[in-house]
Amino acid sequence: MMRTLLHATAAAAALTLGLTVPAVAAPVPVKALNCDGDTGRCTADLQFGDGRWKADWGVTVFHSNARAAAAAPVPVTGLTCDGDTYKCTADLKFGDGRWKADWRVNVFHTNARAAAAAPVPVTGLTCDGDTYKCTADLKFGDGRWKAQWKVNVFHQ
Repeated sequence: MMRTLLHATAAAAALTLGLTVPAVAAPVPVKALNCDGDTGRCTADLQFGDGRWKADWGVTVFHSNARAAAAAPVPVTGLTCDGDTYKCTADLKFGDGRWKADWRVNVFHTNARAAAAAPVPVTGLTCDGDTYKCTADLKFGDGRWKAQWKVNVFHQ
């Protein structure tokens, strides 16, 4: 259903702009990433269609003083989400640069679902191949709040 909806939206936009439509939609860039400590969810704004497409997933939110830091998380250099596979993929700044982390997400259009209350911006994002988790730094309170979720880490 989502694949059909995404392809129909992309096809309509392409026809309007006089562009050709690829046979399979590629993952799309993430414009913004916010996490909500009240709901335990992160939401990515996707650069797609009319700009109101989102991906969200469950996270564990914690204060960085309350937990020991994970060993050697690495910075994320790129983040894309795919409405066909229902996954987001992070490019990891590690080794030869071909390491990735991915995780399952819900993809939705903001017109089709009420927005969650008070998500906060993400100021940094790292992923750890040892713990198989990504951690987002949240712009909230004293600045030491984090959101964390399990990911698959792989070399491409």
